[in-house]
Amino acid sequence: MISAFFGQYESMRALRHRDFQLLLAGSTIVGFTMPVQFLTQIFWIEDTYASREVLYVGLLAASRGLALLAFSLLGGAIADRFERRRVLLGCESTALTLNALIAILMIANPFGEATMAALLALTFLAAGNMAIDMPTRTASIPAIVGMGDLSNGISLQMIGQQLAAPLALPLAGVLNGMFDAGYVYAGSLGAWLLILPLISSLRYHSVGEADRAESVLGNVRAGLAYSWREPTIFGVVLMVLILYVVGMPGPSTLGPVWMTSVLGLSKAQFGAIAMTWGLGAMVGSFVFAHQHALARRGATLCAMTLTFAVSAIIFGHSRLIPLTAVVNFTLGFSLVGTMVSASTIVQYAVSDEMRGRVMGLFPLAMGLAMLNGAPVSAAGQAVGLPLVLPILAWGMLALTLGVIVYRPNLRRLEVNAQPAPAPAAAGSS
Repeated sequence: MISAFFGQYESMRALRHRDFQLLLAGSTIVGFTMPVQFLTQIFWIEDTYASREVLYVGLLAASRGLALLAFSLLGGAIADRFERRRVLLGCESTALTLNALIAILMIANPFGEATMAALLALTFLAAGNMAIDMPTRTASIPAIVGMGDLSNGISLQMIGQQLAAPLALPLAGVLNGMFDAGYVYAGSLGAWLLILPLISSLRYHSVGEADRAESVLGNVRAGLAYSWREPTIFGVVLMVLILYVVGMPGPSTLGPVWMTSVLGLSKAQFGAIAMTWGLGAMVGSFVFAHQHALARRGATLCAMTLTFAVSAIIFGHSRLIPLTAVVNFTLGFSLVGTMVSASTIVQYAVSDEMRGRVMGLFPLAMGLAMLNGAPVSAAGQAVGLPLVLPILAWGMLALTLGVIVYRPNLRRLEVNAQPAPAPAAAGSS
């Protein structure tokens, strides 16, 4: 009955599939937990290593980025070789173990100054595990909902991840203002009491079609070669790389430090301003879920990436809190617009045997962005964030315009929905 209800509405058609409901619920919980954990680590660094907070926050982001860089292509190959449902369950079980060890480190601080090194190592492993989870999760959607509901499923998954952000960001600020950061992080582990049962209840069947006669590294090389020679995929991935590597380190990675040190906000005030990013992302997710044909157009991808660049420029020059809140909203909106349109275009364009490996390029882009946080943070520590953030934003605008000018076919691109193969029977109800 629930599935029939959702099937009546164009903007919620993917929810008529039982397994998508479960996958979406898990993604929503993950979308709530991840920003709480990341911000809590940042606040822990600020409290524990106040004299080196900018540098250590950059190293924290870099450890995540290096892991995504190292494991995302491998994760895509794993998603294309094995039963994806079992890969997801293994990833979430590993995530619980690693995050429990991180919480113990933050509470006990057992090694003094060296605790930071141990925290970075565990964060690296946790992010590497996530780099396997992400392409596996995304590559599973076509098998669950079919190609006909794919763009709607991608948009709804983005809604699930972003709906929690407006609550998670201010809650992280409030909780870290009331309790020690280590205990806040430990409390976040309760999310897996829901995540693990949800993943265990999935029934869909989706085995990657990669050539198992080749090694995993051979599969990775084949995926990279495929992405390079396919002009649509290459152009989309290039736009995503520019956004993540050049655009994101400023307002995202160093945004918390910027708002507390440059704008002078308290942790609770930061949470309130940061909530506008989540609200923008949530609004963007609903817009693309309702108007999901927009996500199949290259013009949408170009427009959203340019909007992010212009918003980042204003963010880096603003000292007015209301203006910062407004552009924080447009940053969240345009980030979602970019990622939904990029993911949708690629999912329709990619061949199924390459799906996991191509989708693995998206966490790779995230990894490069976080890895770039280290030199950006070092530059911010040396010459000041007020100089570094505008330079990054203007650089992103120039690079984005360059891609749009030299790849005119990208802005004229529009992919059409393919006939929907019936999803696995176990995935629907």
